[in-house]
Amino acid sequence: METTGRKWVFGIGLYLIIKGALNLILGFSMSNLVMLIVSVVALVLMLNRVPYINYIVAVFLALMFLMHVGNNISNLGSQWIYLLEGLLDLGAAAVLVFEKNVKAFFGK
Repeated sequence: METTGRKWVFGIGLYLIIKGALNLILGFSMSNLVMLIVSVVALVLMLNRVPYINYIVAVFLALMFLMHVGNNISNLGSQWIYLLEGLLDLGAAAVLVFEKNVKAFFGK
């Protein structure tokens, strides 16, 4: 179970890094650079099982979804990809909080 949880955590962290890198490539900005750095740090902290980091990352992902969902839905024709990204973020947050193997990985 713990090994499967580690794979989930690694996959979510890798998703965050790839998302940050793509955002940086598509539109360079300091905020995109900071998000990429935060994603790398989040992955390292999660793999090192820092207490409650899975909840912190999950709350962050859920907040990002909530902040952008209205705009993404209202401009669905041109921003459907961002809505999909938000749904992936929300799914990743749910996995970090509720998935039993992730809980086992973090020792909860």
